Amino acid sequence: MNYKIILTSLLILSLSHLPAAASCPEGNPQSTDYIHRKPPNRCEGIIEEPLSGNTLSLISIATHNLASFNKTLTLQIPQINGGKNPQVKVQSLDDKYHYQLDDLLLTNNGSRFSFSWDTYVLRQAKIPANKLRALASYSLDSQPVYVPVILGQTSGKYEFVFYSEDRVKFTNFEILSKGQPAIYSTSRPNPKKGETIFTWDGRNAPSGRYELHYVAFIDRRDEPSDRIERRIVFEHNPNWLK
Repeated sequence: MNYKIILTSLLILSLSHLPAAASCPEGNPQSTDYIHRKPPNRCEGIIEEPLSGNTLSLISIATHNLASFNKTLTLQIPQINGGKNPQVKVQSLDDKYHYQLDDLLLTNNGSRFSFSWDTYVLRQAKIPANKLRALASYSLDSQPVYVPVILGQTSGKYEFVFYSEDRVKFTNFEILSKGQPAIYSTSRPNPKKGETIFTWDGRNAPSGRYELHYVAFIDRRDEPSDRIERRIVFEHNPNWLK
């Protein structure tokens, strides 16, 4: 009998049952550095590096009513049919660095996933409560389906937040349901850097899958503007805003 083969097989089997390692380093929990923290397990902290330019990113679909941070904060992610293990990222962006929270150990509460964590880093880094952003999605039908993240308590409306280090103008922003005419439409024709925020009160809109469609232009110095057109699928339920 080849004992080396047996021992190697046992080692591989045991390693396959170990929890996945966090994608952030270990470090001093009293610092604000982006490190592995527990309890509960998460990657959290300040990443002091420039943000990549020449992009326009959706950084948040959330509802919140945060004026300040208590000692702990809870986020909730609604479950949808067929959705398991949502991807979630919480962040707050700045010109030179940003706060990031990901690799969360979520709790399944039946109709929602939830996560509560100590706001030590947020308070130490003086992150404004109203600047906290969150994005969550499920992988369904070979495409991401986004769901709103509830940060603390709902405000009764959703915030759709985009970020770019370049000057961006939105010529069209609309919400559609099942291919019908837009139930909400607006624009941001004046170019600006940083965050662009759209809000939508969906309390009177029926539950279902909606589509976010937008057309934006990134201004280039002495060059033609870059045109960006995207369609994003998200789930809505008016009960999530109550």
